[in-house]
Amino acid sequence: MQKTRGPRNTRLVSLTRSILPPTIQCMYILTRYVVWEVIKFFLAALAVLTLMTTIGMGVKEGLKAGFPPLVMLRTMPYMLPEMLGITIPAAMLYAVSSVFGRMTGANEIVALKSSGISPMAAVWPVLVFAAFLSLGTVWMYEIAATWCRPSVHEIGYESLEEVAYGMLQKKSSFDCEQLNIVVKRVENRRLIQPTIILKGKPGRPQITITAAEAELSTDWDAKMLRIICMQGEVDVEGQMRMSFLDTQEYSVPIVVAPIDPFHRDWVSLGSIPRLIEILDNSRAEAKAELRQLENLRRANKALEAPGSEQADAEIEAKRNKIADYRYRILRLKAEPYRRWSNGFTCLCFALIGTPVAMLRRNADALTNFFVCFLPILAVYYPLLMFGEDLSTSGALPPISFWTGNVVLSIPAVFLLRRIVRH
Repeated sequence: MQKTRGPRNTRLVSLTRSILPPTIQCMYILTRYVVWEVIKFFLAALAVLTLMTTIGMGVKEGLKAGFPPLVMLRTMPYMLPEMLGITIPAAMLYAVSSVFGRMTGANEIVALKSSGISPMAAVWPVLVFAAFLSLGTVWMYEIAATWCRPSVHEIGYESLEEVAYGMLQKKSSFDCEQLNIVVKRVENRRLIQPTIILKGKPGRPQITITAAEAELSTDWDAKMLRIICMQGEVDVEGQMRMSFLDTQEYSVPIVVAPIDPFHRDWVSLGSIPRLIEILDNSRAEAKAELRQLENLRRANKALEAPGSEQADAEIEAKRNKIADYRYRILRLKAEPYRRWSNGFTCLCFALIGTPVAMLRRNADALTNFFVCFLPILAVYYPLLMFGEDLSTSGALPPISFWTGNVVLSIPAVFLLRRIVRH
């Protein structure tokens, strides 16, 4: 029985294809051809752009943070999702401008029209593919906020020893929350003539160490940075001073600075309503406290009591705190619109790149890409920055983030209609 099913199914498929009209068969072949060509160009462009962007941004951010090369390499994989959010739309623009530019240059679109097939039969599958890629781009922004940035933050603290040596070799100084180090020079792992300040905290005095040599090492089991000093002097806040001729070891706890839980770059979209509610409650409490302080000042003024600079400073500090709450709330409210609009630039780029490439009738992929990208660079990105500034300040509603997408989409639709009609 199983041996006879194969040939029967094959004959059934062949019979079905013979029954289908030639136009539908052509559309099926066309859809498969166009989508496959777009995918090939898209993947090639995505690989090149992502590699270049990740290396460039990784080196830039690493140098800014003082990371040595090995630490930079550790952080680059965590930068991939954020870089993909940037490179996916650009790769999609390159793919559609290449494929449709080549099709019109080879008169394939003219052949479709002469066969009674609308050019939209080749365009719609690509736009659907771009829409799915847009959803993936939004997901990349979500991953970057909830996983990538916290991971890079932790790597920076895990690599405190390497970062310190890198900064000391480059600038002869290193400063962080726990300590400050200044050296004459660095020889391999030896710090020559270092001055080390272990910063004071409540319950722990500030300690200044000057030594002939020192060396750093990390104990991750105890989460301590160990400083081994040879032949030096210790000063405890100027109250006690002692010298040592042997080796002294000091331990500094490695404390990872907490991440701002209300910063829009570190939150998931699902947690934003809850965070806004917390900030709204804190803002309401701060407003109530401000009213009490202002009422007290007015009462003192009515009683002709002398004013207090401390009371004025408290009122001003409370107003600044309320303004900060408002700023954070506005940024969080605008964040979903920002991520979704940035994600759907992939669809908008495909929408504008397709008709422009068709109208140019040029098979040169790079020329088509830059002809499409220059108007985007001149119009879309300024509108994006304009919408961000005004929406986060409260001058415009958060939906203004979509202004650039709409401005790109409207002429794209008119150009596609022109192509279909003519």
